[in-house]
Amino acid sequence: MADACGMTNDTPAGAPADLFIALAALVDEHYILLDVAPEYAHRIREHADALSCSMPDIDATNAALHRLVPDRHLSLRRPTASAAGQHRGAPPAGGINRLEHLDDGVCVVAIHPVFTGPVQARAYLRAAAQLAAPAEGLVLDLRRCYGGDTNTAALIHGWLLGPEPVRIGRFEHRGRPSTDYTSDPSLGWHFRGPVRVLTSSTTFSGGEDLAYVLQSLGRARVIGEQTAGGAHPVEHFSLPGGQICQIPVARSVIDATGTNWEATGVTPDTTCSAQTALDHAIAELTTHAASPK
Repeated sequence: MADACGMTNDTPAGAPADLFIALAALVDEHYILLDVAPEYAHRIREHADALSCSMPDIDATNAALHRLVPDRHLSLRRPTASAAGQHRGAPPAGGINRLEHLDDGVCVVAIHPVFTGPVQARAYLRAAAQLAAPAEGLVLDLRRCYGGDTNTAALIHGWLLGPEPVRIGRFEHRGRPSTDYTSDPSLGWHFRGPVRVLTSSTTFSGGEDLAYVLQSLGRARVIGEQTAGGAHPVEHFSLPGGQICQIPVARSVIDATGTNWEATGVTPDTTCSAQTALDHAIAELTTHAASPK
């Protein structure tokens, strides 16, 4: 006889459904949006058997989960993944993959796949800020940035927003007071020139934070594609069988807009394909540099 996965009794079973029953209970208890948490938990619980059929393929399981629950932050994680490094392990250099000075006075700093926590990232960010300092314009390339640590995002904001802490907004939590979100200028280097931020349709989470905040404060123009739309900070929880999940447990509220980019993404100031975004940014920055002071 075939089971819900279409397997016979002689076929090894996938992950037990109780993993997803446990996930549903955690969503009920912790998911930040109280108006939808019970419904999301119900959907997961109702489809626990079907979801277990995709295991142990985490990517396939998350794809199935996201067809039920439209929040990409709510997902399973690879048990060996670090908190900010699910994409093929924690990245080297804190996530800074490229720093290049172009001939026209523009410096390009690319961050992908994620930026790590400040313990690892701080030294690399400080070095990048120092190396970028002589540039006339800066391009922050987030086209392949899928997220990162909020404390590191605060350091990047501090690099670009100046030597004094700037209140960016707040994080609203379930069952406890909100906490402030403030730039962290402690890198010691502060870029004052024009900034362009590059995005793609897959820019997500912490990458969107950088784009949205810098855009909303008028510090940078965003160039590229509408981003993926994930604004809720997460925490990690253990599940049966040694599995790990992440659940959105807070809501970002940016002071400049009174809201965030959840489900909508960041809308570019200059819309173009991700492939041509760098060319547009260079053109804008060199035009800016050539303009009368």
